[in-house]
Amino acid sequence: MQAGTFVAIEDLDIIRALVRRLEVQMGFTVDCTELVEGDEEAARLVIEEVKKKMEEFMKSVDELGQQADKCSRDIRQARTVVLQRIIHQN
Repeated sequence: MQAGTFVAIEDLDIIRALVRRLEVQMGFTVDCTELVEGDEEAARLVIEEVKKKMEEFMKSVDELGQQADKCSRDIRQARTVVLQRIIHQN
């Protein structure tokens, strides 16, 4: 059980880090849009940068989804192991 708990906590820590990275990326986008209000040329440059950041953002979202799936599988597997041990002890 300790090993399963450790794996689950590690998985959740990775998810937490991915969520923080998404928050930073979103904050960057909001900050950029606030800086260019009224400046058309700056807006064009920021739009290009935001497009690049959106690609990174989408990669991060995909990574987060994959990590969440992995975490869910690990938890289900650990739960199955615990239940099997309980059943075999009785």
